[in-house]
Amino acid sequence: MLLTVVTAGVALAAAGCGGAAGGTASPATDTSAGSATTTSAAAPAFDKCAVLPQDVLVSMGLADPPKVDPDTGQCTWFAPNKDGVGTQVGSYPLDKRPDPNGLHPTLTPFTIGSHKAMLVAAPDAGTCGVDLALDPNTTFIISVVALDSKTAPAACDHARALANGAEPKLPKS
Repeated sequence: MLLTVVTAGVALAAAGCGGAAGGTASPATDTSAGSATTTSAAAPAFDKCAVLPQDVLVSMGLADPPKVDPDTGQCTWFAPNKDGVGTQVGSYPLDKRPDPNGLHPTLTPFTIGSHKAMLVAAPDAGTCGVDLALDPNTTFIISVVALDSKTAPAACDHARALANGAEPKLPKS
């Protein structure tokens, strides 16, 4: 059950910054104006499962290789009693992140290396992520889903550390 909850939570967080939920993990698709979706279709070529810094993942207790969803290409790292991490590529501009769960996350723009970035924090849902612009309509998403309220405060610190380590490996924007 925990595996399902963490997997679903990371999928929701990566797609729209949602919290953990039971059920089958699948990316959210916003069919409203702008049609922002999560996909790996026309994304710049890079291995989204290999760009995160291994030392940060290990420090989070996530030493095992990621699981890759064959349909969405989303990479997820999870371990029992640890926060979950997910990466994927979204087909939307950096400042147009979909919010299918209605969490209204706090968006804080910043820059990492050559990439414009956005910190996407929804502390009440226990999620935090960093979106990095790959081009005007493509965003690389790094999401951290907290195991519980005790680990939630560190979610944004982990997301930033993962993004800082991943940025030099991303295609230049």
